[in-house]
Amino acid sequence: MLILLDKKSLKNDDLVLTGQYLGVVEEFLPDKQSTFVKDGQIYATKSGFIDIDNEKRKIEIKTHQEKDRKIVKIGDIVIGPILFLRQYSVGTNFYTINQKIHFNSSYFGNIHVSQISDRFIEKIQDAFQITDIIRARVISLNYNEFNLSTSRKDLGVIYADCVICGTPLDKIGYNKLRCERCGNTETRKMADDYRNVSEPLRF
Repeated sequence: MLILLDKKSLKNDDLVLTGQYLGVVEEFLPDKQSTFVKDGQIYATKSGFIDIDNEKRKIEIKTHQEKDRKIVKIGDIVIGPILFLRQYSVGTNFYTINQKIHFNSSYFGNIHVSQISDRFIEKIQDAFQITDIIRARVISLNYNEFNLSTSRKDLGVIYADCVICGTPLDKIGYNKLRCERCGNTETRKMADDYRNVSEPLRF
């Protein structure tokens, strides 16, 4: 017997069972590894936790092993500080991977200027500064380094300090920040929840 899931209650991290109804193809793109489609309806092929990519409207099922893994994969969401700026890229390491805290992480990522935003970025400094905390998506692996992207609305700078006096910057526009203390204004490629991040981080 199939256990039907009310579409209104369908959300990330809900526990589902093998064979459980998840939605329809008009609503979600099914994941080939963890779901199957019958008569336009999507069902789970394994028990686990729902993971919905709202940007792509894709739905998949992840297991405990997947949630707790320590190996970085393409599609993972990472948070970390900007370590340095190059002419066409920036470097960062990872504080968290998929909301899981990683102490002393040896993972390192690069963001090329073409992957910063869906808008034209003339100078790296217009989007990032050293010590900014960013959220990014892993898009490819290059030996021991990961190529990242912050082009989505939910990706980019989530915390930034004034380059002059070190005071946390307040958002005053789409890509504008202002220092309340010294009045300095700066630009960044910000995530839509800049300085209002509420993620259930775990160890």
